[in-house]
Amino acid sequence: MINKNDKVALVDVLDTVLEKGAVINGELVLRVADVDLVFLGLRIILTSISRAEELSGKSFRDPDKEFTLEDMEYIEKLQKEIRKAEENIPKLIDFDCPGKTEQGLAKLILSIVELIRRLMEKEAFRRVKGKTLSPVEVQKLGLSLKAVKMKIKEIQAIFGIKDDELNLDLGPLGNLM
Repeated sequence: MINKNDKVALVDVLDTVLEKGAVINGELVLRVADVDLVFLGLRIILTSISRAEELSGKSFRDPDKEFTLEDMEYIEKLQKEIRKAEENIPKLIDFDCPGKTEQGLAKLILSIVELIRRLMEKEAFRRVKGKTLSPVEVQKLGLSLKAVKMKIKEIQAIFGIKDDELNLDLGPLGNLM
């Protein structure tokens, strides 16, 4: 249980919403001259795939899916991108840092991308733990998340941004991550 004095990061709140699920109901009536003309009813269910599978009792994927030639090519491409980013990071750190405006914008964009990456990583872990993915999907997912992480590191090196600078302070809401 979280005490009200505990600081909770937004990434953890969003992860909890995805893990537990949320239902949003809404209605919109468009009228002209006090005459109802259009009714729009919405029901949105926001949840992670692992929770949706748990609630529905069915899997959205085949955990026994075999590797295809396309899968192997995709995995090879991801591994190449990861190696390229890892090689570039030390070279980029020596460059002069671009102006403050570009760096601030890069921090904001990278913070949002990192937030989404962490949320996806948490859901990926739940899917792997739940054994709902095939070995090829696990490998592709892991390499894709690693490739995104390495690309973030590469861009951080370009703009001279440290890891802790991506964790935005949201004031009374706490930290982003």
